[in-house]
Amino acid sequence: MNKRLSRMDSNIGAEFRSQLEYYKRTGKQIIALNLGEPDFQTPEHICQAAIGAIENGFTKYTPIEGIYELREAICTKLREENHMEYTPDDIIVCTGAKQALANALCAICNEADEVLIPTPCWGSYPEMVKLVQATPVFVDTLENGSSVLTLDKIERRITPKTKAILLTNPHNPTGTVYSKELLQAIGNLANEGDFYIVADEIYEYLTYEGDFVSVAALGNAVKARTVTVNGLSKSFAMTGWRVGYAAGPKPVIDIMRLIQSYTTSNANSISQKAAVAALSGPREPIQTMVEEFDRRRRFIVERLKGIKGLSYISPQGAFYIMVNVAGYFGKSYKDYFIGDSTDFVMYILHETSVLLTPGVVFQAPAYVRIAYANSMTNLETAMDRLETALYLLK
Repeated sequence: MNKRLSRMDSNIGAEFRSQLEYYKRTGKQIIALNLGEPDFQTPEHICQAAIGAIENGFTKYTPIEGIYELREAICTKLREENHMEYTPDDIIVCTGAKQALANALCAICNEADEVLIPTPCWGSYPEMVKLVQATPVFVDTLENGSSVLTLDKIERRITPKTKAILLTNPHNPTGTVYSKELLQAIGNLANEGDFYIVADEIYEYLTYEGDFVSVAALGNAVKARTVTVNGLSKSFAMTGWRVGYAAGPKPVIDIMRLIQSYTTSNANSISQKAAVAALSGPREPIQTMVEEFDRRRRFIVERLKGIKGLSYISPQGAFYIMVNVAGYFGKSYKDYFIGDSTDFVMYILHETSVLLTPGVVFQAPAYVRIAYANSMTNLETAMDRLETALYLLK
């Protein structure tokens, strides 16, 4: 077996998803608050574009970097919404934003390079870095019950081996939205330290408090060392369509294209046509989703305020909330003993049929993540069950 894989941790999040599928097959009804997936359907005009592509025979290979029409639509979106100027040659379309991230890291990292990752972080980030034989270097943002990324914290982790920093904005799993001032300072630091910024902006539209800013929009010097990754999964309810993209310096995009040419080749042709319709079409369906996610966010926050022993990081974006459950470590009920966040998640699952994600997945072992990408009815039921189950722990 490939020796580099021995450095990688098992995908605990994926294991929980597999367990969820098992429960579904056995008929057990689980309220899944572990999934980073909108519960809305893909808007109809996007589906119709895909149907039209099939009916018109648009089912062959496309250019590896994606069809020109889509790359042009991405450029228009980035110019009009993010105030960034790119040409279609600066864009690559990938099989989801996840592939775009992996390709970007593969393109810019050499063995023994270091990639800064603010933590808590999405569980895939450190493993992607390990996969390209670089080293993840964590920047701990947790302090006083909040997630606070500062320039000082980043500077303390920079070494001559630093090659990039991975930034998610809005942030998964904390829901933090980074300020323009912080992003500008990070951009200046990247210029001074001669390293890249890989900006994961997949939750861009899901901003409820503060203003979303693309880091690559903060001047040509910052743009020249930033790879911006985005996609349609979260904001357009298109998780299964697998369309993501990256915009960045042409030399990096060219290497990403080369990597993709030897792995997946082009993204799904039908999905690319659907993506054109998504980016070129109305934004009202997105606004409807955003308003509903915000309503759910406020509901979860209010319920958590009333549960003794829990604290949380106040989310400003995305559709997650990180909850500190350390107050229940050492407690038990029946045969369940809560030693860590994984024990907590398993207890809640077996006692209430509600599935959360343990914080160990995100480098935050005292926390669990609640995803509120579920119906209000299910969220109300889940919070009722959670509160009852916690009352039983002594």
